Formats: sequence, C-alpha cells, structure tokens
Amino acid sequence: MAEPLIIQTLTQKRAEIIGQIKAYETQIAHAKHDLAHVNATIELFAAPERRRARYIVSHGFFKKGEIADICVQHLGVDGELTTRELAERVMIERGLEVSDTALRNSVVFKVVQALRHARHRRLVRLVEKRKGMCVWSAGDAITLRVVANTPPTPG
Repeated sequence: MAEPLIIQTLTQKRAEIIGQIKAYETQIAHAKHDLAHVNATIELFAAPERRRARYIVSHGFFKKGEIADICVQHLGVDGELTTRELAERVMIERGLEVSDTALRNSVVFKVVQALRHARHRRLVRLVEKRKGMCVWSAGDAITLRVVANTPPTPG
C-alpha cells in the first residue's frame, strides 16, 4: 500500500530542510575559519610587540639545539618531566608567556621534535606515556655542547 500524499510531501520537505541546514552549517564553518584569520591578523598588527612571539617560534626563534639543551638541563635537575612541563620550562627560560595557549602549543610541538632528535642521540630517554603524555628522563650520553656552554667557574 502506498504512503499517503501528505507523508510523501512532508518527507520530501524534511529532506530539503535538512539539506539547507547542512549547507548553512558549511557556510558558517567557512566563515568562522575566515574570521579566525582576520582576528589573528588584527591582533598581530594592533599589538605587534605582544603578539610577535607567536609567529616567530616556528621561524628561527630558538637556536639550533637550544630546546634540547634546555630540556636536558631540566631533566638532569628535576628528574622525570612530561613534554608539557618541559615546554613550560623552555618558555620560562626564553621569557615567553606560558598562559598564551597558541604560543604554548607551538612550543610544545617544537619540544616534541627536539626530544625525538635528542632521544636518537641518547640525550634523553622516553620513560612511559601517562594519559597520552610522554614522560622523559635524562639519557645516558653527555654532550660536549652542554659542557661547553657552561660558564667557567672562577678558580
């Protein structure tokens, strides 16, 4: 037995409305994406001295090997630390704002890269993963760079 005409009409109308809603949601998602870029650009030009560090971190803000050196130093003093704790210590060492989420995420990414390279050189050791966070400790190798960068003691 065929559906009544009213049911067919309402089913078609429902499908049409759902399609319109999905199209609007897609447009809203694109608009939010564009708005985020516009807001970031406004912040960058409105207060360049405050926001500049966010964008510098990925382009030569740290010297080669500096992040690994800072991490190894703190692991030697504090023992086991998570990636996030190491990133916060790196930010503090460089005078960056730890509460800035975008900046912290950028530094965490850089720390992860540095720790992976340092692990291959046996400067650090991956102890375990706790709740999706890597826990690191000092490795077995000692580099001459860390010793060479240590200021001489008067004697």
